[in-house]
Amino acid sequence: MSEPVSSPDPAPSETLSRERPAQLLTHIRGLYLISGVCGLVDAVCFLSLGEVFAEMMTGNLLLIMFYVGTGQPLSAYAANAMAVLVFLLGAIVAGRIVRGPHGHNRFGFLVEWCLLAVAFGLSLTLPLETSTLARFVLICTLAFAMGMQNALIRRHGVPDLATNVMTLTLTALVADSTLAGGENERWRRRFASITVFALGALLGALLTTRIDPWASLLAALLLFTLALPGLTRPAVAVARDQSSAG
Repeated sequence: MSEPVSSPDPAPSETLSRERPAQLLTHIRGLYLISGVCGLVDAVCFLSLGEVFAEMMTGNLLLIMFYVGTGQPLSAYAANAMAVLVFLLGAIVAGRIVRGPHGHNRFGFLVEWCLLAVAFGLSLTLPLETSTLARFVLICTLAFAMGMQNALIRRHGVPDLATNVMTLTLTALVADSTLAGGENERWRRRFASITVFALGALLGALLTTRIDPWASLLAALLLFTLALPGLTRPAVAVARDQSSAG
């Protein structure tokens, strides 16, 4: 009776070709790209939709209180108040998703991608410069998507990799530095997330003012598309990504 013939081991080049895509599309690298998406989206909203933020609710709350405190009419901060409410609605929906049957496979990120695609389409078709209603529709779409994203990051994020509000990350970067007597814990992760966020905002400002809001939203959609395979990696692969990244 002949012995079974074992299949030959794959060549080193074949093994590397299979491993390289998985290494490039890690969950952590997907989160870095999300930081860039946040900068792009808020650049569009603040510069072209009326000084409103779609994902930085701290800014909206401050502006609302400033307008109220200085006696401005409701119309002055209606967009900011609406963005906060829709953002919270998106967070509620994402909270339901992560606790539902599809939460383990990060289904919510796919929904967010669809919302960003809709926002890009709206920016191409709606008369944003002449219609307040058109601007409100786009703000609501983006705020809902960003509310979902923030709730998803609470479940699927990693320590010291901020995707939007950088105050705590900046503080940790310097408070744990050698200058402050610390040991520079995860300084690369903190510095990278701050840098990507800032570059996203810079790119968003350039594209929004020199081309059109749709250009920034297209860039955000492309970045999110690149991030999506990493964001939706299986839980075991995500744990391996985090352990290898330190």
